[in-house]
Amino acid sequence: MIHVIGIGVGGRRSLNGAALDIIGKAGLLVGGRRHLDEFPESKAKKAAVTGSLEDVTRSIREHAVKGGKGGVAVLATGDPLLYGIAGYIIRKFGKGRVNIIPNVSTVQEAFARIKESSNGVKVVSAHGREADFQSLASDILNNDRVAIFTDPGNSPARIAKELLARGVGDRKAYVCESLGTDKEKVIRGTLKALSSKKAFAPLNILILIKDKKEGGRGRLKLGVPDEMFSHSSGMITKEELRVVSLSKLELDKESIVWDIGACSGSVAIEAALIASSGKTWAIEKDKKRVSDIRKNKKRFNAANLEIISGEAPGCLTKEMSSPDAVFVGGGGKGVVEILRAVSKRVKKGGRVVVNAVTMETAGAALDFFKRSGWEKEMVLISLSKAKDLCGLNMLVANNPVFIIKGVRP
Repeated sequence: MIHVIGIGVGGRRSLNGAALDIIGKAGLLVGGRRHLDEFPESKAKKAAVTGSLEDVTRSIREHAVKGGKGGVAVLATGDPLLYGIAGYIIRKFGKGRVNIIPNVSTVQEAFARIKESSNGVKVVSAHGREADFQSLASDILNNDRVAIFTDPGNSPARIAKELLARGVGDRKAYVCESLGTDKEKVIRGTLKALSSKKAFAPLNILILIKDKKEGGRGRLKLGVPDEMFSHSSGMITKEELRVVSLSKLELDKESIVWDIGACSGSVAIEAALIASSGKTWAIEKDKKRVSDIRKNKKRFNAANLEIISGEAPGCLTKEMSSPDAVFVGGGGKGVVEILRAVSKRVKKGGRVVVNAVTMETAGAALDFFKRSGWEKEMVLISLSKAKDLCGLNMLVANNPVFIIKGVRP
């Protein structure tokens, strides 16, 4: 049996009797040097984790092959299943061979130090990996409390700079350093203050908390009112049509989305809010409308939205990730050419939704999906809104809009 044991910031003192008994009987101890140093009296073979996790796998397998006596104890920090080594061990050896004894996590310790509620905290990691700051910015914009595991390359200062550059407001920030040691320190400030600080202790965790007074997009429901968007000459997908179109796109948090013929970017903005850990591209050829999209991106803090000024399909480059969903809000006579290009890039099972105001465009889109062997559907929406007329209400009709959906087999 492989026992993965979490050690709290108090070191050996944080372990219960069961954990200490397992460690005492182990034939192999695996862990960071500071964890192994907690047990100088142990007669077990010790394998320090200093590089690749494959070294951990190799040490455990060699112990088993050589018939090593005693079990294996892998020493981890805090909760081994919270961005810890336990997930890796399970993947390599299977759940049936692994026993996990968690401890108080570093996140819990950090919130205890700053005396703030951890309810609803989003925990992310920039430790030991290439940080995706775009995704990180989206996580922070969508959560009131975020805890970030850092490392020397992705230090609190670098993270703060990257977040500020992506439109994240200047939030309350705490850096909890060297927790549980005699060098423990809590730095309180803001993102702006952290961005100019040069040095931090190697072991630290960054906590960001949204100020109740902070503006920004907040928590928005599906169907953002039209008046919240900058748009030119009424060139916007109306909120009711937008809701239906977005429902047909079937987005989730990590979706990759293309909005072709984005106009004001209203669909792209809402898609970016829904797919907060994914990415959305807004493609628009009209420069005035591109300006509107940029204003809306800033207004809604849509850090995961990228704007492309150009005409489809020519501007659909290989650098754009293959989409899970594509919205085509424009195209007219060129809709088939656009759909042909999109069909080569959209993922299997991906959804393509076309909005059309003319029968010819709607017919061309539906026919394309039919000839391509895609699952397809078409709806026609006629929308009227009440308007005051001398104290009474009259309905004012908008142009009917076809919504055509295709699903790539």
